[in-house]
Amino acid sequence: MTVGETSALQQAPAAPSEHLQGTDRSGWYTVIVLSLVMMLAYIDRGVIALFVQPMKRDLVLSDTQVSLLLGVAFTLPYIVVGLPMSRIVDRGTRKFLVSGSLALWSFTTSLCGMAQTFWALFAARSVVGSSESVVTPAAISLIADAVPRERLPRAYAIYNGGILAGSAMALLIGGALMGLLEGSPPVSLPVLGVVHNWQLVFMMVGIPGLVVAVLVMATVPEPERRGRGRPHGYPLREVLASVVRQRALHLNLLSAMVLLAVMNNALAAWMPAFYERTYGWGPAIAGPLLGATSLSTAIIGLVSGAWLAERLGRRNEDANVRVLFLAQLLSFPFVLAAPLMPSPWLALGCSGIGGALSGMGGPGFVSALQIATPNEMRGQINVFYATLVNVIGGSVGPTLTGLLTDHVASSEADLRFVLVVIKLLVGPPALFLIWRAMAPYGRIHREQADQG
Repeated sequence: MTVGETSALQQAPAAPSEHLQGTDRSGWYTVIVLSLVMMLAYIDRGVIALFVQPMKRDLVLSDTQVSLLLGVAFTLPYIVVGLPMSRIVDRGTRKFLVSGSLALWSFTTSLCGMAQTFWALFAARSVVGSSESVVTPAAISLIADAVPRERLPRAYAIYNGGILAGSAMALLIGGALMGLLEGSPPVSLPVLGVVHNWQLVFMMVGIPGLVVAVLVMATVPEPERRGRGRPHGYPLREVLASVVRQRALHLNLLSAMVLLAVMNNALAAWMPAFYERTYGWGPAIAGPLLGATSLSTAIIGLVSGAWLAERLGRRNEDANVRVLFLAQLLSFPFVLAAPLMPSPWLALGCSGIGGALSGMGGPGFVSALQIATPNEMRGQINVFYATLVNVIGGSVGPTLTGLLTDHVASSEADLRFVLVVIKLLVGPPALFLIWRAMAPYGRIHREQADQG
């Protein structure tokens, strides 16, 4: 989520020797707490995927309306809030931004459980999305200053572990709570109206974030910004100029990540519904199984991906992007095959293998973008990437799936074929673009090493 132009670098990133050993413990504590924050973010944003069928039933929605709640309602606020806030991330106290945004989206997630109409739930999801747009650039920037450069793949593996754990825990916790509340009758509350079991789950999962917000504020140190060239940050025109100068990297890598986001968001939003429509697994069954599989395979992928990126990095200047390419190349056949499997267990197995392989690329991707970016550009470039990846990928993936199932597929059961078509459309071009990004990133890495 961050990149920059080496010709715009006034100073090279700090060498490992500049990192005081005494800061190591607090740096890794920061990484762990921020991974917990991201876990909560992805629980709160992802648990709604379990409620596709109940929402359709209780709020009388179409697949297209559900897809808007899964995608556009959450992702569109990235543009409205994320871009203006990025300048504050580059200049302000980042831990305050993390803590405040966490408290806001946690509170609003609980409010999602009180929504009685499509538009009320759309509005609540929009606040969740706008507040979460701040935390990603702030957290990534914090980590880049908290640990030594040569350990960034390891640090971002832990950070990405929080993201993948959150995606898994949304299914695990959400499915378990739905199982406990299964069969419970709707409750009529004064002012709020009728509250169904899936709405109670929304209310429950938002509470832990309020506690962790206090933890971040009280215990996470604000690291000194290293390699500062512009204490007051870069203006937007210079950031955009840097992106244009490095278009050989940005155009390829960003386009690839947007395409992958279309595929991944379609899967994340609709896989629970796929298991229910295709195999008859409801949220109480599919949620915990999908979550447990995702969590275990994510750990394998992230640990092996960080190890591989650091190992290849000793002799390959493009190692971080190279690992991303290998991860996506190896995972694609398994991800493609999963919806076509004749049994839910085979589908789950293919998804697990594909998820482990795909997860290997995360640490290298985030590390590459941080390494290539001046300190005071990181917030803005992080938001630039996050905005396009989340808004386009997070909106197009779920919405395209809903539109195709409503207007092209012959029935709800054809969701499996819709998912396969989307993967075939975006997967191969994404791989080609990542491959094209390797050489430009290698040149940036080499030029920075020469300056250092």
